[in-house]
Amino acid sequence: MTPPPPDGSSLLPALLDFERSPGRYRVVLREPRPLFEHTLAVLQLAVGRSVDGLADLAHEPAQTDELKRAARFFVRTVLLRPGVDHYTLLGLAPGCEADELREHYRLMIRLTHPDFAAGSGEAWPADAATRINQANDVLSSFERRSDYNAALASAQPVASAAAGAAAASAKVAQKKPATPRSRVLTLRPKKDADAAAERTGPRVPRGVKIALASLGALGAATALLLNGPAGDSGSLAVRKLPSVANPTLQAETSLVLAGGGAGEAEGVFLKQSDL
Repeated sequence: MTPPPPDGSSLLPALLDFERSPGRYRVVLREPRPLFEHTLAVLQLAVGRSVDGLADLAHEPAQTDELKRAARFFVRTVLLRPGVDHYTLLGLAPGCEADELREHYRLMIRLTHPDFAAGSGEAWPADAATRINQANDVLSSFERRSDYNAALASAQPVASAAAGAAAASAKVAQKKPATPRSRVLTLRPKKDADAAAERTGPRVPRGVKIALASLGALGAATALLLNGPAGDSGSLAVRKLPSVANPTLQAETSLVLAGGGAGEAEGVFLKQSDL
C-alpha cells in the first residue's frame, strides 16, 4: 500500500524540531508522527534526493543541507537505535508491500554502507549494514515474515506492560515528594546528666519513703518513752521511794524518770529483786 504524499507544512518543521530537541518526543510511541508516517520521504531527504511535494518548500541550498542533516539524524538515532524490530529499522509498517520493502532497503544501504558513506563524514553504527541486510532477509521471505510476525505478537503484551510500568514510574517521579516533618530533639550532654544524677541521687520508690517515715516516727516515740520529757538533767534515775506505813511497799524500789517537776515522780516501779 503506497502511503499518501507527505505534507511539507508538518513534515519539515517536525524534522527540524526533532533534530533540535529530540528529548521532547517519545520515539517508542512513534513520535513525531509525521516522520514515522512518511519515512520514505525522510530517507529520500537523507540521501539528498528531491521529494515530491517538498521541492517548493526547500529550494534554498542552505535549507536543503539543513533538512538533509536533520533527516540523517533521525535515521541514525531512531531507525537504527539498538533493539528495534525489523520494520522500524527499515522505516516500514507491518503490512508493507514488496516494492516498499525494496525501496526502503535500497535507501538504507546507500546511507550506511561504507562505500557510500565514506565521503559524507558521518559515523554510522558499525553493525548498521549487517542489521539492515538481516531485516531485509526476514521480511522479504513470506515464511520467515510470518514466523517473525507471530513472535512479535507474542512479545507485544510484555512490551506493553513494560511501557506502562515505565510511564507510571515517570509520573511518580514527577510528583513532588512530601517534605517530612522535622523534629527537634534537645540532648543533654553526658556530663550535665551525670551532674544532675549526683545532685538528685537515686530515685526512691514512694512505698519505701512511707515505710522509712513510719520507722522514723516509731523511733522518735520510743525515744520519748525512754528518755521522758526534757528536764533539767534529762537522765534516767533509780531511787528508793520514801518509807511508808505499808511494809510491803518499803521493800520496793522505783525506776523514776527524773523530770524537771517539783518533787513529781513518775515511772515504772520495779521490785528490788528485779534490780
